[in-house]
Amino acid sequence: MMGAMTSVGAQRVRDANDGAHSLVEQRLIESVARGEVLDLAGDGPVDEAAMRSWGDDRTISASVIRELVRGRLVGDPDPHGLRLRGARIAGRIDLENITSELALELRDCLLPSGVNVRNARLSAVALTGCRIEQAAGSPDAELDATRCAASTLALDRSRASADAVAGTIRLAAARVGTLDCRGARWDNSTGPALDADGLQVDQSVFLNDGFTATSPSVRGTVRLLGAHIGGQLNCGGARLENTAGPALNADSLRADRDVLLSNGFTAISASEQGTIRLLGAHIGSLSGGGARVTNTAGPVLDADGLTVDRDVALDGGFTATSTGEWGTIGLAGAHIGGLLACGGARLENTTGPALDLNGLRVDQDVHLDDGFSATSGGDEVVVLVLAGTRIGGTLRLDTDRVTRTAPGPGPLIELDGLTYGGLPRSASPQGWLTLLREHTPRYSAQPYQHLAAAYRAAGHDRDARTILIAQRRDQIQRAGLTASERAWGRLLGITLGYGYQPWRALLLLLATLAIAVTLGVIGGHHGGLAQKPVTGGAVSACATIDQIGVGLDLGTPLLKTGARDRCQPTDTPAGHTLTIAGWVLQLLAWSFATLFIAGFTSAVRKT
Repeated sequence: MMGAMTSVGAQRVRDANDGAHSLVEQRLIESVARGEVLDLAGDGPVDEAAMRSWGDDRTISASVIRELVRGRLVGDPDPHGLRLRGARIAGRIDLENITSELALELRDCLLPSGVNVRNARLSAVALTGCRIEQAAGSPDAELDATRCAASTLALDRSRASADAVAGTIRLAAARVGTLDCRGARWDNSTGPALDADGLQVDQSVFLNDGFTATSPSVRGTVRLLGAHIGGQLNCGGARLENTAGPALNADSLRADRDVLLSNGFTAISASEQGTIRLLGAHIGSLSGGGARVTNTAGPVLDADGLTVDRDVALDGGFTATSTGEWGTIGLAGAHIGGLLACGGARLENTTGPALDLNGLRVDQDVHLDDGFSATSGGDEVVVLVLAGTRIGGTLRLDTDRVTRTAPGPGPLIELDGLTYGGLPRSASPQGWLTLLREHTPRYSAQPYQHLAAAYRAAGHDRDARTILIAQRRDQIQRAGLTASERAWGRLLGITLGYGYQPWRALLLLLATLAIAVTLGVIGGHHGGLAQKPVTGGAVSACATIDQIGVGLDLGTPLLKTGARDRCQPTDTPAGHTLTIAGWVLQLLAWSFATLFIAGFTSAVRKT
């Protein structure tokens, strides 16, 4: 029997099923039948302090919500569904295993015991601007939507704070059309703020416009492991924090369109796992323009094996600061179908590389210029790792702002195995040679060979030869050759330009010939040459033409002028000197002639 209560809101009325409901609950039932919004807040405040003050006249039982969604209180509900604003929900809303076509929309409501929609099949669920809390003593997530299916799940502007290993908001293996969390603020003192492993979203996920999530969980603040998003993952302007694990843990994520980490996106972590994890993920594109990401214990972005169908843009003031041996940005073994743009990005690492692109494949261009800066403080650690990187388009690399903070000289860039299309920009050939010779950790022939091939393909044969000569010089200096190998290499450099300039040996041969002729003339004028005496005749000086002929005979292999048949060295100091010099000149002439022929016919190896 209905009893009188002290407040109007607490008075009980009976429905057609003989169930007792308060007047405010009856109003809700009637609004569902008519397709109207029951707005209990009006123009009044809906902040946390106001929600705490709401009494019985603003309180709806969670069981009424459940029965309305099941269709047991309204036989023919309006298609607009259940729409309620400014109410306090008594008890945990339990829609587990329920299948319903009635849309549920709670706006600016207080849910002190949370929501359970596990395994439910619902039309739409909206908890816009709601404050969702964890029931006292409960280990469950404040919103548990594990394996839930809904065309729309809207949690925009919601507030949730929990102490639950399962997560504050749990969407594991859920299937929704759109997930809207714009402006939401979630935190967890134990587990993730959002656990959405295996989530399936037909359209897009919005974690933007001031979305904030904090957690100390090693599992991550926002988890999207193995999730599949048919549209975009929009985190523009979001702020994610974690003191022990990743801020965004999205290994094996699949996003068919964009992943947006831009428009003031901020992520902070202190985890060796990385601030943002995209290992093995497959996404349409990645945009981080203007983002600020930090990590005090590991990498900022760990995306080894990432596949991107279009572009990766970490530009427009993108800032990443980390401490860790694995690199600030890690894209090792990744594949980018478009371009990689890091123009104006700022990367810092106190102990390891700033950028690790080891084995990366980029189908179009790579831009590491236009104000790009990278800094590393590790001893003998390269700042940029481009080893094995394959670039289908142009490489634009500016190392003016690539620096080391560690004392003493050290390598800046690793280029062994790097390939690219066309001529690299924007440094000149000499600038690239300085980079290869002075700022790489060790000698490697491949970067020189590829650079030379690029210049040769562009029709710059002289530059190509200059590059290949520089390669041989670097090899002699840094390749760990034996003393004899270095000596032989230097000899070939002087005489043949390492096989690329055989005309040097020809010039040396001509110089030997000129010296021989000069010695012949000078020696003849100082008594070093005399005509062969005729029997019974006097010895006379050689004519100048014969002196020149003797010099030609001494300095030219296989060439005989016949002058030595008429002139011969005398038994004087000048004659002795000329004889010894002749032996030396003959040896040099034969050597230079042999080297010229070997270089001209490419018998001398150029590599």
